[in-house]
Amino acid sequence: MSQDITIIITGLVILGIIIFLISKNLKRTAQVMSGWGIYEAYNFSVDFVLWPVLQSLYGFYGILVLIIMALINNFIILFWYHRKKVDWFGVSEVEALKAKGHLWVHQVSNHENLIKRFSLYLPAKLLQFMIWLLNKNDVFAFVTLSVWQDSFITTIFLRHGSFEKLDRRDYFIFVFSTIFGCLGWSLLMQVIITIIRAILVFF
Repeated sequence: MSQDITIIITGLVILGIIIFLISKNLKRTAQVMSGWGIYEAYNFSVDFVLWPVLQSLYGFYGILVLIIMALINNFIILFWYHRKKVDWFGVSEVEALKAKGHLWVHQVSNHENLIKRFSLYLPAKLLQFMIWLLNKNDVFAFVTLSVWQDSFITTIFLRHGSFEKLDRRDYFIFVFSTIFGCLGWSLLMQVIITIIRAILVFF
């Protein structure tokens, strides 16, 4: 569990650096980091505390209750997010990266300073790959975000920064992302629960 916390903190630091490099604004960087920090704390309590306990105790019915809870809780957060119309999660920076990131890659690749060109070669190639994935299609983003995050994050990122009224496509993404993500997480938790129970047999 401490390792998961370390990964989250490290991710927030890296995120803060990326947001600052894109926005050049400390206030904006703090806003995005606080948004992600609070949200990750909430997710951690659900994913690593509530979820395994309910699934372990109640099995299928526990999973069913957790999926319904995820639908309700994430929709409430989604509704609040769109009502406030504040981008707490850096969606605008992602869209800016998709639109202008290739310019930075080009500058690095053709930089007259050989030291800078070679030292930034790997980061530039990684960024180029990320931009290619982001611009390829929304299916990749749907699968990745549904598994890595949840339906709320998936929906707001696939709306590409829009705060307009949710349409049929948005609801479709939200519901199927919830089901897809919850089933995937339940499968992972079941594997872990089974392993722990098998180990406890010997004690």
